[in-house]
Amino acid sequence: MQVLHYMQTPMRLEWIEDILAVHDTGSLRAAADTRFLTASAFTRRIKAVEDAIGGEIFDRRNKPVTLKPHVVELIPRLREAAASLRQIKSDLGGIETGSHITRIICQHTLSVSWTPKVAQLLAVDGAQMRIRSGTKDECVLSVLRHDSDIAIIYEDVTLGFEDNAQLFDRVPISVEQFLPIAAFRANPDLSQNISRQRFPLVAYPRSIFLGEVLERALSQRLNKDASFSIVAESGLGPAVLEFVRQGLGIGWLPHSIVEAELKAGELEELSGLLPSFELNVVAIKSKGTKSRRLSQIWSSIEKAFGSKD
Repeated sequence: MQVLHYMQTPMRLEWIEDILAVHDTGSLRAAADTRFLTASAFTRRIKAVEDAIGGEIFDRRNKPVTLKPHVVELIPRLREAAASLRQIKSDLGGIETGSHITRIICQHTLSVSWTPKVAQLLAVDGAQMRIRSGTKDECVLSVLRHDSDIAIIYEDVTLGFEDNAQLFDRVPISVEQFLPIAAFRANPDLSQNISRQRFPLVAYPRSIFLGEVLERALSQRLNKDASFSIVAESGLGPAVLEFVRQGLGIGWLPHSIVEAELKAGELEELSGLLPSFELNVVAIKSKGTKSRRLSQIWSSIEKAFGSKD
């Protein structure tokens, strides 16, 4: 008699999140992107999950691959289990370190503008903070995974609240205006190029949020006689600012970080020639967080900024 022994491996949080990612995105390839894995690596991991539980999760007869009906029925329970495991992970981390550190993640450009102001507010209340930066997608995913407690991100004011209101609590902090900025003192030739409708740009990559917003703003104001060329590209606002200061080209920067240099005449605004755009600055956290510490910190943010919505 042959006896089959299935792997007695406990269900892991990352496996549940993988299954949810496929359900939420609609395909293995899109899910792999949200999980920051290559398609092949993600497929191998999904196969490992099926091997571990001893059954198939996906119907591979369909293209794209879909979850089997019995798995779809379990999605609400899987979401609840994932949220519970993330919270336990977060709470255990606080107990282990004994420091009750609040983990804040922000978009790169916000690390030099609004994030320090929020940190200063929380420091008055005695909060200990660990702050890091990333792209918008990384920030949102970090909060969703409970790897970070709070994210400070930009939203496109023309789209409103872009992320699922069922998943996140949100506090509006400010509205930030991005202006086209140049340094004519550092490079007098810039003025001549601009007078000829030649615009060397210090741009954000199209693959990130700020790059998408900038491309949309430019497409709405394109002059058929204008010539645009990208001379440098960076996803970091401070790097764009430094390129602009050196006279390399025109960059779009938040008014809050160039205000002093504009007043001093070290930088010049070109809104009359090129479009500017506005973005909301918001703080988000995952809904249903049970931590008393985080609830108190969130209350402080709401009191300081919530009335601005």
